[in-house]
Amino acid sequence: MALAHPKNIRLEIRAHIAQTKFPSKSRVRIEAILVRAIRYYRVLRGRSQLASTYGAYPNVAKRSRGRPSLKDQRNFLISELFRAWMIGFAKHPIINNKIDGPSKFVKFCEPIMRREGIGRALDHLEQFRAYRKREMQKSGFKVVRGKVG
Repeated sequence: MALAHPKNIRLEIRAHIAQTKFPSKSRVRIEAILVRAIRYYRVLRGRSQLASTYGAYPNVAKRSRGRPSLKDQRNFLISELFRAWMIGFAKHPIINNKIDGPSKFVKFCEPIMRREGIGRALDHLEQFRAYRKREMQKSGFKVVRGKVG
């Protein structure tokens, strides 16, 4: 019986970047950003939130029922997708309305997010954009249509 070979993240991302038609001068940098983000996301996804919150005795804390929230980890991955898009195309990504067809940015994000087990990519992208806007406005920046002014 042959052992299963793990999928090579770098090769998958490289093919995905070429399919999205990023400019060739920025592909190496974008590949490095995305591979590092995916690897770090996988590490964060496996860690318990209680271990860092309650110090040396994580088993003492009462755990809530249900699946742990991965909102912070998901936001990290989405922020790196935004960053890669802005570096590659030098413009802010456009997230489409639910009525319209998917934009190029959403088509770029969906396979990566699906590969990492994140469903409803459009909803998560819109939630992240709202979260980012709210945090930037708290810091005193002016945000208009996703662009910081």
